[in-house]
This record gives sequence, C-alpha cells and structure tokens, in this order.
Amino acid sequence: MDTDGGRGGSGIQSLALHSDTQKLEEAVTRLSEDIDAFLAERIAEVQSWAASPVVIKAVKKARAAHAKEGFDGLGLQQVESKFRTSKSLGLAPEARAFLGEQIRRSSDFSGVFFTDAKGFNVALSGPATDFVQSDEEWWQRALSSAIFVSDIVFSSSANVWAMDIAVAIRDVGTGNSIGVMKAVVPLRFAQLFADRVARGLSVPGQLLHTQLPGSTLNGTAVPRTEILVATRDGLLIAETRSAHAPGRIMQPETNLLADASVAHMARAYDSERAGSFIAARNASDSSEGASSHMIAFARSADSSYFAPVIGDFPGVDWMIIAEAPNLSGHGVLPELSGSLAGNQRNLGQGLLWLGATLCTALLLSSMLLCWVFGRWVLTPVRALTDSVQRMEQGQVGTRITVSSTGEFEELAEALDRIRNMIVRMVQRLRQTPRPD
Repeated sequence: MDTDGGRGGSGIQSLALHSDTQKLEEAVTRLSEDIDAFLAERIAEVQSWAASPVVIKAVKKARAAHAKEGFDGLGLQQVESKFRTSKSLGLAPEARAFLGEQIRRSSDFSGVFFTDAKGFNVALSGPATDFVQSDEEWWQRALSSAIFVSDIVFSSSANVWAMDIAVAIRDVGTGNSIGVMKAVVPLRFAQLFADRVARGLSVPGQLLHTQLPGSTLNGTAVPRTEILVATRDGLLIAETRSAHAPGRIMQPETNLLADASVAHMARAYDSERAGSFIAARNASDSSEGASSHMIAFARSADSSYFAPVIGDFPGVDWMIIAEAPNLSGHGVLPELSGSLAGNQRNLGQGLLWLGATLCTALLLSSMLLCWVFGRWVLTPVRALTDSVQRMEQGQVGTRITVSSTGEFEELAEALDRIRNMIVRMVQRLRQTPRPD
C-alpha cells in the first residue's frame, strides 16, 4: 500500500489499519468463545454418560464383585499385580459397548472409562495402564467435588497432549458418589479451530494491510495471518505457522513468555481480556523502519461463564493471539499503551479528513440534485402551469409544449389536445348563424 499520499492517504491507511486490527480482535474473540463453548459441551457430554442407567448398574455390580474378590483389603501394588494384562474383571460388557458407541459418535474424545467407589476399573473403551485409580489426583478431586478438569497433560495411552474430564457417578436414590468417569480430550480441537480462523483471515483482501495482490514485505511474499493458542504459562497449544509441530507444542523452549524472539506476544498477558496493538516482530527492534505486525488477543472465559452449568470449574485461562504483517507504513510503537494511543490519533485524523470529504461530497451532491430537480421537474411544471393560466384567460392560440420527455411530455400533449378542442368549439360557435 502506498504510504506517501500525504495527509489524506495517511488518514485512509490509519482507518484501514484500525479496521484490520478490529477484524483480528473480533476473530480471536470468537475463537476464544468457540473454545469455551466446546469445553462446556464436552463436560456436559461426559456428565450425561456418567448418569446413564447402564453405567450406574455396572458400577454397582462391579463394586460388589470387587469386594467379594477381597480387593478392598489389599494394598495398591497387590491389587495391580493381579491385573498385569487385562485392566478390569470384564463384568460390564454392556457398559463397555455403551462407552465404545459414544466414542465412535464423537471424534473429540480419544478414550473414556469409569471406576467404582474404590477406584477399581469397571469398563474401558480402550487400553489402560493401571487397574487402580484411587491414588490419582483427578480421581480424588472428581469423587469429592463432582467434577475435575485437568491442566494439559500427556496421555501415554493415547500418545497425545490432552485434557482429562473426570466426573462423579451418582447413585440415583441417595445422590452419593459411587464411582468416577474419566474422558480424555486431545488438544487437536483447539488446533482445528485455529486453522479455521487463520484460513478465514488469510483470504485475499480480507485484511487490507496483509493480503493485497502481489504484496511483499522486505522483498518477500507476505505471510498469511497466523493464530496462536497458549496456556496461562505461555506454552503453545496451537501454532498455525508451524502446522502445530509436535516439537513445539507444550515445549518449554517455545514458551511465549520466555522466548525473546516473540517477546511482543507477552504484552497480551499484561493486558485486558481482549485487545490489539502494533509491535515489532522482534521486541528488541522498534526502529521507525522496522517490520511491524498487527497483534490481537483474547482470553478464554473464567469461572463465571461455566458456573451456571458446571459449577466450580474455573476455566482454562488460555490466551488466543492473531498476528498479521502490517504493510501500512506506520511506524512501530514499542509499548502497548503507546500503540493504542497512536492508533487513536491516526484514527482521529483520518475521521476528520473523512468527515470533511463527506461534507464536501454531500454539499456538491445536494447542489447537483437541486439543479437536476429544477431542470427536469420544476421547469416543465412551471411551463405547464403558465399554459393552463393562459387558457383560463382565453389565450388558446399558442401550442402547449415542454422541453421534457416522459410523463411531462404526455401531460403537455393531453393539455394541447384540450386546447385544440376549445379552439374548434370556438370556431364552430363563430360559424353558427345567430337566430333572428
């Protein structure tokens, strides 16, 4: 985009830049809302599974069988030694089939299983590493608090980074916790969401400053808009730039809060829940001629969003960031507050220039409209009015015409026919002999 167009050009660029950052901010805000809605739906889904009659029946049957086998009086290692290969007694085939059906219906889960009140496995949709779960934090938290959503952990059974959703299984009659169900949700959902948003923002022309046809930045083709999703500690969950490379996801060496090459991203963590600014690609480079990028960010919801449905779940507090190159030629503003102030100043100048232009255009349009109205409407109406007044005064010898076409011309012709009728009637009256 040309940046040497004077004050007017700068104003237009400022408005376009403001529009672009607004689009980025709206996009990441929608992405954060999608993530929150997804998690709420998955938690509700697991809760509905845990309340299924087939699950409750299987838990009660397994609890009695486990007690009969004498597992309650054995130590954890003693019990585990009895389940070196199979991780359940296989007492609930109907429940296992139920879990398998739920997993087949939903691609959002990599596995699900549930235990009885002592933490012994009852039914599993896939392989497991242990038979006893009572020593796990997720199990203890879910049994006592009804629900527990873990931080991101590596699932060795599924070989993916994932979140655990654990909910208590309640007895319908007493309301007491009689077991725990755990489902594993891989992080791929956040990565798929990020890809979708990045594709939408990278459509040519979507952002004025990044996808102009043939645009280049420092002699190279303009990169597309990129999306990052990171934990509250700065670890990457999704990174469209690297296609979510496993070597970068959840790795300390790619921490947004520690990596100097992307230190500008850390400003989002010190800001409000959503916003945007312009920064140098490398935080140490804030010179006027430096390559700058538009940054927009939004946080996922806190406990107030989930409380009406889920209770005490605090939310995941993830940061969603969009980054797009800025080709407007506006200088890099090193601090967040300065960037926002600079945007406001440029926006104010642009609005003044745009307002003056609109006022001038409106005045000229009004003058043109008045001239056209007078030329094509008032002039023919005055001419017809004068002709009718002459006819009222008996002056019917002049033909009625207007310098117009369409309905005015048809009206003039109709009036002229009436004039001709009057002329003929007068002539007949004059030719008629008077009676003696």
